[in-house]
Amino acid sequence: MSQSNIPNITPTILVTRDQVIPLLLASIALEELGLSHILNAEGEKIQYALGTLSGLTGPVTLSDILQINASVADTIRLLTRKEALLETKLSQILAQDVSTGATGPTGATGPTGPTGAVGPTGVTGPTGATGATGGVGASGPTGPTGATGPTGETGPIGPTGATGETGPAGIAGAFGAVGSTGLTGPTGPTGVIGPAGVTGATGDTGGIGVAGATGDTGATGAIGPTGECPINCPTGSTGATGTPGAAGPTGATGVTGLTGATGDTGATGATGPTGAAALVTANFGSFVTPGDAGPSDFLPLAINRLLNGTLISHVPGSPDILLEGGHTYYAAASVDVDTNALAGGLDIILSLNSVDLVTIFMSNPAGDFITLKGSAIFNTPIGGPSTLNLFSRSDFNENVNISVFAIS
Repeated sequence: MSQSNIPNITPTILVTRDQVIPLLLASIALEELGLSHILNAEGEKIQYALGTLSGLTGPVTLSDILQINASVADTIRLLTRKEALLETKLSQILAQDVSTGATGPTGATGPTGPTGAVGPTGVTGPTGATGATGGVGASGPTGPTGATGPTGETGPIGPTGATGETGPAGIAGAFGAVGSTGLTGPTGPTGVIGPAGVTGATGDTGGIGVAGATGDTGATGAIGPTGECPINCPTGSTGATGTPGAAGPTGATGVTGLTGATGDTGATGATGPTGAAALVTANFGSFVTPGDAGPSDFLPLAINRLLNGTLISHVPGSPDILLEGGHTYYAAASVDVDTNALAGGLDIILSLNSVDLVTIFMSNPAGDFITLKGSAIFNTPIGGPSTLNLFSRSDFNENVNISVFAIS
């Protein structure tokens, strides 16, 4: 008996392990938003039944309230199970090993690797044959010479000839596998420009119209009287200018010559290869401190493991993650805490602009090694960037991990 197989998926989807983690965290955040909307709807249902919301048209009986209460209780039980599943999913994601060892000094930048060869162009089907060009119609007969009579009829214009065959396009290459993002490859060569069509014959220039008659010149004004002073006499005033003659009529416009035939269109050049696909994840950051992270304080983040987009920024080694204002974010954090010889409660606090978002607390016996995890969905105020921090009250902190995803 044959075994069933998973069918092939075309095109092949290649997603790296580091790209999968932000996608899974985004799915958890969106599910949490959906559960929040359901809880809000259940609360409004109770308010409506009790008459605290507008729209109630009749009295509510005790039986109605008990039925609504039972419905809300069932919904909360289902949401509690769903929250347990999401907590398990989040724990599995945050439990992934991100330790990369202590950060060594930055080495010299290596030379840029060679650009991969472009795959061959795929085969294009042949172009259909072009039909034959129709014949030119005969010219009409010329009228007899003599007294000017009606102009003879112009012969019909022959049909336009068919466009010549287009040259076959180059063979299209098969799509190569999408590699990791690196330096931008060189721009592909521009396709060959087709030959220019033959320029049509220039039509005959129309005749020049007859020039209009020149208007009569206006009468010259009378010359003023001459003064009688012998030296440096003032100049007499200029006589009034005569009225200009009327402009002659504009000559008739000559006949426009016939437009020459349009040349054939050149063949289209081959299309260049398609560039590599862009990353699907935007505005995501993953920040870690593998190993010892120091005593009780705002925990530093030594490495930017992943950082995409413009809404999230961080300087390696700083405890401050800067988030642009006016957006919704989802943040998840985990810290390994060693109590050493101290017994009692331990907690880590995720804060935004020095305001606590979530506190993860656990009471444990002395000497145990535990992992504290937590997450939050929050909005940043409109204006300048906000600061996200993680604070620990333990004196022994290891393997700090914070992931931030911009939801909107």
